[in-house]
Amino acid sequence: MPSRFTLPHIDIARFATTSEYMGAGGGGGGNARVRAEHGRRMQGELSAALAASDALRQSDERLAASEGSVIEVQLRSGESADTLDRKRVGIRSGAAKVDDQNNKTVALYVPDATRVALETILQNYLTGELTPRGRNPPHQGLVEAIEAFRAARLETVWTDDPAALPRDPDHVRWWGVWCWKGSELKIEAACATLDVRAAGDDWRLKFPEVTVIPVLASRTEIELMMFATGAIAELRRASDNPVFFLDEPRGDVHEWVEDLAERIAWPASNAPSVCILDTGVNRGHALIEPALAPTDLHAVNEAWGVDDHALHGTLMAGMALHGDLTAALSDQGERQLKHRLESVKLLPPDAFPPTEPHNYGVVTQAAMVLPEITAPERARIYCMAITNRDVSGAIPSSWSAAIDQAAAGTMAGDDAAAPKRLIIVSAGNVPPHTEMSLARPQSDYPIEDPAQAWNAVTVGCYTDRIDIQDDGFDDWSPMVDAGHLSPHSRTSERWPTNAPFKPELVMEGGNRAIDAARAEASNLASLALLSTGPNAVTPLVSFAATSAASAQAARLAARLAADHPEFWPETVR
Repeated sequence: MPSRFTLPHIDIARFATTSEYMGAGGGGGGNARVRAEHGRRMQGELSAALAASDALRQSDERLAASEGSVIEVQLRSGESADTLDRKRVGIRSGAAKVDDQNNKTVALYVPDATRVALETILQNYLTGELTPRGRNPPHQGLVEAIEAFRAARLETVWTDDPAALPRDPDHVRWWGVWCWKGSELKIEAACATLDVRAAGDDWRLKFPEVTVIPVLASRTEIELMMFATGAIAELRRASDNPVFFLDEPRGDVHEWVEDLAERIAWPASNAPSVCILDTGVNRGHALIEPALAPTDLHAVNEAWGVDDHALHGTLMAGMALHGDLTAALSDQGERQLKHRLESVKLLPPDAFPPTEPHNYGVVTQAAMVLPEITAPERARIYCMAITNRDVSGAIPSSWSAAIDQAAAGTMAGDDAAAPKRLIIVSAGNVPPHTEMSLARPQSDYPIEDPAQAWNAVTVGCYTDRIDIQDDGFDDWSPMVDAGHLSPHSRTSERWPTNAPFKPELVMEGGNRAIDAARAEASNLASLALLSTGPNAVTPLVSFAATSAASAQAARLAARLAADHPEFWPETVR
C-alpha cells in the first residue's frame, strides 16, 4: 500500500485573494472622535438612559426602588467590557454580548450615590486640560471607547439565544438569574414580594463573583426584578440539566466527578448518618467512598454480601448524601458535607429466596440494630424506599407496626433509656404507563404499605422539572406544571378518615413527558434528578420518583441533626 505522504497535493492557488489588513479596533483604535461633539452626545445619552431607568425601577409599588440603575452601553469594536468597571465606587459591568454587526453591548450598573463619578468623567473629558505630552483629553481611553448610552431593556441582560427569550409578558419559565455576589437576599426578597419561586441553595451555581439562582417567573416579573433590585448581572435560561452530564463522553464525566470530589469538605467519622435500608451500596465511587466506611456496610444475612446487587441502593446513597448532583457538578464552589452514610442490605440477591411478607417487619427491625451495634453513639436517620408493591397502606400491617415500634424505641431489646428513631419511608410510585389510555387519576393509587406507619415520616414527591432537553422529544411537554404533585407520587386521598394523613412531606421527584397528541407518556432524564451511578463505567445516572424524594428528605433530616446535635429525633421529625 503506498504511503499517504506520496500522494499529490491539492493546488489552491486559484482560490487565493489579497486584501489590505484591517485591525479589529482593540487597544484604542477606531475612528477619531471629535471631542466636543462626542462628549456632549455622551452626556445627553447618559442623562436620558438614567432617567429611563429611574422610571422603570419605580413602576411597581410592591417593590422598593433600587439603589442604582441599569443602563445599556455600546462599546467600540474590540473594546473589553471591563473597561467600564469602576468597582471602587460600585460601577460594574454585567452581561456583555456581540451582535451580528459586531456591535458590543454591555449592561452597566450605576449606583445612585456614584452617578456623579460617571458624570464627572464625561465633564472632565469634555472640558478638562489636555495632557502636556500627547495633548489628549482626560479619560480619553474610557470615553472614546463608548459608542452610545441607551436605556436598558430585558434584552440588555439576556445573553442566551435571542429566539429563546419569551415575547409574551405572561409567559412563565425557569430563568437563570445571575446576580452579583452578596445580592442573593435582594433577589430572594423580590421573589417573596412578587410571590414567585426562587430555587433553594442546592440548585444554585456559585462562582467567584456571581451566584446563579433559578427563578420561576413570568417575563413581566423578571423585568420588575431587574430594574427594582439592580442585582441582576445577566439572564439566561435555567438550563442546567442532568442530560448534559449523561450525554457527556465517559472520560469527561469522570473529570466532572473527580473535580466535585476534590471540592467537597468531607464529614468527620462521628458525624450524623443516613442509614440506607435497601439493596446494598457500591462504596467504590469518588462521591461516596469518603463518607461511607467499610465498617458501616451491613447485611441482614452475611451471605448476601454488602454490595448493591440491584443498583438501587447506590442511587439512594448518592441522593441522600449530596441531593441532586446537577448544580454541584456545574459550579466551582466548595461543598461541605456534615453527615455520613451507612448501609444495610435489606433485600436478598436473586440467588437467595425472597423474604416472606409476614417477616418484613422482623427483618426491618433486625436491619436497624446492625449499625447501632457498630456505632452506638452516632446520630442516624433511617431511610427506606422499599414498599409492598400495590398493597395499600389504608390499614395497619405487621410491617407498619414494626416501623412504629422501632420509631418509638420499644423494639425487643430496647430498654427504657433507648432513643427514639427517625425513620423516613417512601410513599410508593404510580405505575409508569407509556400509553395514556391506561392512566388513571393519582387518587386511584393509594400510598403503599408500610408507609402508613404513624411514627414514620412518609415522603411523596412534587416536581419543578419542566425543561425537556432530551433528543427526539422537541414536541413533547411536561405532564404537570412546576410546583404540582409529581406524576410519580401516590396519595392517601381515598384512605378512611381514621387513617393517618400521608405523606407528611414532599420533595422533588421529577416529572414525566407527554407527546403532542397526549397519547404517549415517557420518563425522561431531563425531567429527573442526577445521582451516583452503580459502577466506574456509569458514574452518573438519572433518578426520580419517591425513592429520590425520600433520600432527599433523609438528607434534610441529617443536616438538621448535624446543625442541632441537641435535637431529639422527635424534634427533627
